Amino acid sequence: MGSEGSLKVVTDIVKSHRGKQAVVVSAMSGVTDELIAATNAALANKPVILEKTIVNLAAKHTDTIKKTIRNVATQIDVIGYIDCVLKDLRNFLKAIGEIGELSTRSRDKILATGERLSSGMLAGILSDHGVPAEQIDFEKAIPDSFECANHDFYLAAEKIFARHVKKIIQKKKTPIITGYFGYVPGGMLAAVGRGYSDFCAALVAAGMRAKNLEIWTDVSGILTADPRKVSKARVVDLISCEAAAELAHFGAKVLHPQAVHPATRAKIPVWIKNTFDPKAHGTKIVSVIKKPKRIFTSITSKKGQTVVNIASYRMLLQHGFLAKIFKTFESYNIPIDVVSTSEVSVSVTIEDTNCLPEIVAELRPFAKITVSPKKAIVCLVGLGMKDKKGVAGEVFSVIAKVGISADMISQGASEINITFVVDESEADQALKILHKKFFENGKI
Repeated sequence: MGSEGSLKVVTDIVKSHRGKQAVVVSAMSGVTDELIAATNAALANKPVILEKTIVNLAAKHTDTIKKTIRNVATQIDVIGYIDCVLKDLRNFLKAIGEIGELSTRSRDKILATGERLSSGMLAGILSDHGVPAEQIDFEKAIPDSFECANHDFYLAAEKIFARHVKKIIQKKKTPIITGYFGYVPGGMLAAVGRGYSDFCAALVAAGMRAKNLEIWTDVSGILTADPRKVSKARVVDLISCEAAAELAHFGAKVLHPQAVHPATRAKIPVWIKNTFDPKAHGTKIVSVIKKPKRIFTSITSKKGQTVVNIASYRMLLQHGFLAKIFKTFESYNIPIDVVSTSEVSVSVTIEDTNCLPEIVAELRPFAKITVSPKKAIVCLVGLGMKDKKGVAGEVFSVIAKVGISADMISQGASEINITFVVDESEADQALKILHKKFFENGKI
């Protein structure tokens, strides 16, 4: 949904899928960032910047509509819809500016505008190209009676989405669905984060018990490494849902970390496909791979990490040491990525350091706290580690030879990944040498 050219490709992809289908869309490229800018302008009482952003959004979508929809009557209808949505947005932002406050629900409502615009536009484009389509706006689909965004909440969302989609399919139309799905306890961005369109698509697929879920992006699947950092990275043909989720969590940007779980729980294969190379095989994500052919599937990294080490001899053999630590981070809504423990100390990595001074202040009365910024997580993911001894030793031997030391090391009992922390400046080098060792020299 990035531009006029990509919309034409999207139209061809939808037309090529015969039979019953539903399409979940994200906002056009850059639109969500513009909506954030408009929100900030409203809160800062800067009406000129606010109005300029609204005008830019109108021009961006109107120009695209004129270039992609041939029928003049359809053009007028879709442009009218765009104008109506942006008029509501303008009024809403002005009201926020007058109040000077913004709730989580209001912020999410503003960000949903991007998907409302793109879904209405794509429905018009498809109809103009002979594919009967109808927009579904999920903004108000889920009732606000839920108190927590837990497993039960998302199961309910699946059923609600399925009911809406089936109504459109029964009319022999293709549903065009907003990737934003309205009410989420705690807020969409806080509970799900950016990239929520993938997750929405997975919930729809699970609710519909679809045959396949295809996530179309700008790469030809999940790669063995980030191609911007490793020139010989290649596409992974087949990967387990656990491995895919691990990669997404630790830095791979191909899909949302939560996106695979609803679909794989419903035994629906997930495909990662390239919008700009539709004939490419892509990556297939499945629930279980019984006999993995490789030791590792992929390697990824995530920079911008801070290591917090909490040490306390007074807590030796004391109950509740770990609980106290994690409860403190939870109270400030700070997610923890990697954990490494010893008898008297715990080391964790965090990305959000906004409340770190307050956290340190709470933990300092019973522990010595050391904070180390500018760190990076490196994560090797695969299923073959279970059947091969000495893999971890080989990994750390490789990085040690070039003078890279690991500050933290973590490997779960499931042996899906080997994760370690290095200085941020050494992360790219670690990626390259490990990829060369395990992915380019016949080791996988």
